Amino acid sequence: MPTISDVARRARVTTATVSNVLTQRVPVSEKTRARVLQAIEELGYRPNLVARGLAQGKTLTLGLVVPTISNPFFAEVVEEIERIADQHDYQLLLSMTHNSPEEGKRHLERLASRWADGFIVMGMAAEIADVLALKGNGKEVVLSVWNEDPRTQTLPIVDIDFRLAGELATRHLVENGHRRIATILEEPVQGTRRKGFQLALAEASIAAPPEYLRQGDSSFESGYQGALALLDLPAPPSAIVAGNDWMALGAIEAIISRGLSVPGDLSVVGIDNITLAAHAHPPLTTIAVPKREMARAATELLLRYIQGTDLPTDPLKILVSPHLIVRQSTARTA
Repeated sequence: MPTISDVARRARVTTATVSNVLTQRVPVSEKTRARVLQAIEELGYRPNLVARGLAQGKTLTLGLVVPTISNPFFAEVVEEIERIADQHDYQLLLSMTHNSPEEGKRHLERLASRWADGFIVMGMAAEIADVLALKGNGKEVVLSVWNEDPRTQTLPIVDIDFRLAGELATRHLVENGHRRIATILEEPVQGTRRKGFQLALAEASIAAPPEYLRQGDSSFESGYQGALALLDLPAPPSAIVAGNDWMALGAIEAIISRGLSVPGDLSVVGIDNITLAAHAHPPLTTIAVPKREMARAATELLLRYIQGTDLPTDPLKILVSPHLIVRQSTARTA
């Protein structure tokens, strides 16, 4: 395996010059830089990232904490974050908390003890007090997919406009003539979706009976059970807004299990646009969340804070907008 000394000999420079080309900490002439890069390519040299990280006081690792990857939304986001981290020669350490605050705290402490350079914490996977404690100990942290909480104001956040997502889903049903619209949500995590749902109903002067609001946990099973409970009501809804696609697909399964059809008897809208949504039966109408854009923005923002470059005075807040994708799970009410 070629070493930095081999590169230096091939390029006829010192090892310090090769290091300066790699780290860009000290300016090197374009002619010399080109010669060093050519030697690196010819020899197939790979720099020792551990040694480089120690020299810079970094481990070149990022910690990512999510509630779960059983929900395809988070699985797709994790893939994109790992890809962007790899482009910057960073390794990703993934932890799942399974919606347990205790596990969230333990994972944050473990990742901090492994000297991760920074953290992305998604989906309220840990208590905000524990995240703030991490920041107080000098770690860089970016939040993503986080419910509204005034305690997050001191941290950079990359998020989706989930209030708009709730509005778009509900307005689509209202525009198709539905007046009995229910929702299955995981609260408090999906509280902003609920606000959008309620706002769209209020704008259309449509009542939202308490029994039309069902608690889920973002899983397929909770969508299934929530839909069965709605179907058992004396006056069941004609449409359902689910807080994510996974629950929406569970709701569709429940409706079909009762011998009913989607969208013939009930319309269903999800939020997320996971890959499976387009291939469901019927294909799911959903609010598309630009997951990869969000993941890329969160990762690149964290790297900016780690590197201390081009930082704003106040923590950055980046909000990405969703949009409606109409498929075959919704139709005009009879």
